[in-house]
Amino acid sequence: MPPPADAPDESRFALRGRLVTLDPRNSVVDDGVLYIRGSTIEAIQPARAPAPLGFEHIVPVDSGGTIYPGLIELHNHLPYDVLQLWPVPKRYSNRSQWGGSGNTEYHRLVTGPMTVLGQDPHLMPAVVRYVEAKALVNGTTTSQGIALFSNAGARRMYRGIVRNVEQTDDPALPEAGSRIADVEATNAERFLARLRQPHRLLLHLAEGTDAAARAHFQALEYQPGQWAITENLVGIHCTALTAEDFRILASHGGSMVWSPLSNLLLYGKTADIAAAKRAGLRIGLGSDWAISGSKGLLGELKAARLASTAGGDVFSDRELVAMATRDAATILRWEQVLGSLQPGMRADLLTIAGTKGDPYGALIDARDTDITLVAIDGVARYGTRHLMQALAPGVPLEDPAPGVPGDHVLNLQQASADPVVAGVTLAEATSRLTKALADLPALAESAAHPHLTARPDGGVHWQLALDEIQPTGAELRPRLASSGTSPQATGPEISAQPAQQDGLVPLTLDALTASDDAAFLALLASELNLPSTYGAQLSELLT
Repeated sequence: MPPPADAPDESRFALRGRLVTLDPRNSVVDDGVLYIRGSTIEAIQPARAPAPLGFEHIVPVDSGGTIYPGLIELHNHLPYDVLQLWPVPKRYSNRSQWGGSGNTEYHRLVTGPMTVLGQDPHLMPAVVRYVEAKALVNGTTTSQGIALFSNAGARRMYRGIVRNVEQTDDPALPEAGSRIADVEATNAERFLARLRQPHRLLLHLAEGTDAAARAHFQALEYQPGQWAITENLVGIHCTALTAEDFRILASHGGSMVWSPLSNLLLYGKTADIAAAKRAGLRIGLGSDWAISGSKGLLGELKAARLASTAGGDVFSDRELVAMATRDAATILRWEQVLGSLQPGMRADLLTIAGTKGDPYGALIDARDTDITLVAIDGVARYGTRHLMQALAPGVPLEDPAPGVPGDHVLNLQQASADPVVAGVTLAEATSRLTKALADLPALAESAAHPHLTARPDGGVHWQLALDEIQPTGAELRPRLASSGTSPQATGPEISAQPAQQDGLVPLTLDALTASDDAAFLALLASELNLPSTYGAQLSELLT
């Protein structure tokens, strides 16, 4: 299987702009040129320097902007990003309080709609296409993938245009796991054996603020002073951890994914990032999902800066940008291939308009409308029509859905496209999902009484494997029990039978970007669990 971006091996281009490399020296070239051959950065030079061998006749394309490594997201529940932000009704202290089957609003707005969409063979590919495009238009070049299950018992991860940390199809980019069978998590020693396998595990850890949430971290101590933690454990959220817990996690090589907006919306607080930094813990960023988080990493960077400022200016802008680039790559063991702009690295790029001001603050300050180019493996995937036509000549380009600047286009052409999604345009995906969500009650009724028909693909019926719903035998939250107790579930209750989708109401497809989504911005400003002025400040930054 070739790398998903399908870059021609010998294609060449040069891109000029301010280069924020995120290399070990944090080099910034105020006026530089990236020379790219195929999927790889061949050279980085000041614009005044002679072109390298093989590029003598290549005229650099002037980006007119600042160029960064592509953003790497370490946590998202991607299929759910078709749904709108949830007006969180009260403050919770533990994940199980809001995600359980007893929460009728959660069923009505989240699990019910996604069950309907995820099981429909016409709608499931539309979900995949839409949320991948949403990642692209918010500057993300890598995120967590989407699992697909078939009625034939097959399971696979979606291979898309945006890099998938769980299925890279690339030996240079070790794949990470994000699901762990319950039997491997019933006690810490089995969990430790799982962690000793040669890949990272991205798992929810201590999500919440109370003792019950923290207990799942404490359960990792299987003998006094002996912890089921290795460098392969990447804890998501970690909101209940104390300063001592962070010291233990860091000293055993673990790392953390921080999703500040989602934490604040649900729990009214986020992880003790000052303690995490003092412990030397490596931190990446994740948007979590549209239901209680940002629309993408560009928005989450703003949420992170506000949380850092409120905590006493814990992180500099450079440190925050590194969380979404270099540090995220290091957490995945990809630092020799991605996460910075250096010769020999993959050409995953994000360009924003303008070259003025602090280079790191400029990215955090940028609106989604300021994104002028997103490239993956040297292939221009999203950006202004001018840059896209210059860097992807002859490729059919697609106008994006409403909410994205009118002069921007997408390149969704992919020779190695997953056959389940191939051929679905963003326009078609948007149309299908808009109609489906508006007709949700009728679709739910129809799904309760399916009509079996022969399928042209030999009867194989793929559906989304929704980690919040499906009884897949594996989940993102290891069920680790405290010493002397039986395992306690930290996620929603899962039934072996599909839930009845009653009580559903028409919904609106979540917009691709924040800047053109007035309803999202207004709700964000009024969310009751956010600290005073936080929501209003974040809304203003996103506008």
